[in-house]
Amino acid sequence: MLIVVALSLLAAFLWAWSAVLQQRAAIRASRRGSPALDRVVPGHGLMLALMRDPLWFAGWLANLGGFVVQAGALYLGSVAVVQPLIVAQLLFALPLSRVGSGRPLPHGAWWAAGAVSAGLAVLLTVRGKPPAVVHVDDARLLAAIAVTVAVAVTITMVSLGQPPSLRAPMFGIAGGFFYALNAVLIKRTVGLAVDHGFVALATSWYVYALIVAMITSMTLSQTAYASGPFAGAVTGMNITNPVVSYLLAVLVYGVPAPTAPHQVVGIVAAAVLVVAGVVGLARMLPPLLPAGPTGPAGPESTPAVVPAVPTQPPTRRRRVGGAGRRPQAQASRRTIV
Repeated sequence: MLIVVALSLLAAFLWAWSAVLQQRAAIRASRRGSPALDRVVPGHGLMLALMRDPLWFAGWLANLGGFVVQAGALYLGSVAVVQPLIVAQLLFALPLSRVGSGRPLPHGAWWAAGAVSAGLAVLLTVRGKPPAVVHVDDARLLAAIAVTVAVAVTITMVSLGQPPSLRAPMFGIAGGFFYALNAVLIKRTVGLAVDHGFVALATSWYVYALIVAMITSMTLSQTAYASGPFAGAVTGMNITNPVVSYLLAVLVYGVPAPTAPHQVVGIVAAAVLVVAGVVGLARMLPPLLPAGPTGPAGPESTPAVVPAVPTQPPTRRRRVGGAGRRPQAQASRRTIV
């Protein structure tokens, strides 16, 4: 149990660092897109631009490391345990986003972090014990995938054309659905590879479904970062991911649903604490500005100073004939061009 918690928290840290780097790169790349097309489909051509950005590539390496660590945690533990702990990435994202800014964390950040930590502790305490042997029915798994994809696609389509304040969290929610789907497929894929070898894995549909889900989740998350407020995108993903993951764990992997009164009360209290903490932490994340010509911008870069408009009157033109200057009263009534 302890190794599963440790691996989950390590994956959360790597993804927090990845989010900070990739959000910065996503904003920079979105400035080079097609404004006319981005009003309809934000993020058009975003992935192609990001793949040429060293900053995004560094974030991708951190994201890859988080994926590998998460795979180990999911193989050793339950989806219902690992995915809620991924919410802890916000506990790491807030201080990481302040690196280099020289500004301390707000006092409210400690209360929000405490709420998330307390909620996760309550959830791990009251959760039902996962079954020792898991048998996954392919028909049930396919049905869960179909419903998850349909809901995520619907949310994505509704988000198109919405203002940035709504578009970013809606893309984040859609990305959260696919991240939850990733967790279910990762556990199934890793288990198949360990039990039957990579030859059996290559001939199974699980790995190809996982590849499509991973590409989709990554695209949705990058589009969410570039579509509107960072806080809205992060909040949407970090609330949707553990909730949908828990539901999929109950429906697909047979994790017992809470039935005892103390379990129901505990899970409701944990959900309230985690949601309140996630919203609080996300709102305190500073807006990450695009990089300047000398390198990536800091988490809280100082905005450029706009030059002041000169207050002195413009120089009056001389008369062409060289007859001297016009009188002051006459010159003030003439438009200077």
